[in-house]
Amino acid sequence: MEVKWGPVRGRFSHKAHLKRLAALHSRSVKGRIAEWFLPPHWQTALADFEISGFLWQGEAAIGRGAILFCPVCRNAALIQFFRYNSLGQEKIVSAVLKSFCDHRQDSLTRWSVFDIRVTLPESLKLTKFRFDAGKFELGFAHGRQSIYLHRWAPAAALLGGGDLIGFARTVSEFSAGRPQPLTTDCYDALEWRIFPASNWQRKLSRLKVNPSFFWYRLWHVAEKNRILGIRSEAKYPFDSQLLEQIFTDYESI
Repeated sequence: MEVKWGPVRGRFSHKAHLKRLAALHSRSVKGRIAEWFLPPHWQTALADFEISGFLWQGEAAIGRGAILFCPVCRNAALIQFFRYNSLGQEKIVSAVLKSFCDHRQDSLTRWSVFDIRVTLPESLKLTKFRFDAGKFELGFAHGRQSIYLHRWAPAAALLGGGDLIGFARTVSEFSAGRPQPLTTDCYDALEWRIFPASNWQRKLSRLKVNPSFFWYRLWHVAEKNRILGIRSEAKYPFDSQLLEQIFTDYESI
């Protein structure tokens, strides 16, 4: 199966998206992509969306799918399945469709990539990502605050018998300031901050282009052999409650 999605600006048209899909598949699909009347169990499973169906046949595969539009969050999605011909497979398709959800009801967004997972306010928008061998980074921003989530592995090799403070000094994004041990229920952790010391320095910092408030936290998830980190940069003092909530929700799975 395949799923694609994206935000819609302006008026949404099922016919326009079907034409666009047909143009993308024109070289690989025999004939044309045709409209398809969705069966009752598809309509029931996707009752929360405005929906239309399509069929296509290529040289190596055949497929059917649905174009969905959510009037609440204004996201459009395309879901299609390949090589369908059995009752058992149809039951799986129905279960997958029933599970599809494109937004939550609590103004939060669940991010799950490879072996990391976190729940963030939907106001934090993804601005960058990087996935290297042993090192992941996701960057989010809202207004003048940026939050970066880090993950390193394998922790045992990276620590090399040393501690988190020694490791932090080897990571350019975390090398500034003076890390302090943090007491948590489950992990060995560090936390430290850099910010203007006086009121007049804080007022002056608002006129600068670059952020003046920095917050760092690192912790060792020994059972997963991972090191996780959160780095925040802002023009104004941090929302400590938000950062603590991100720390609670950020995990290696």
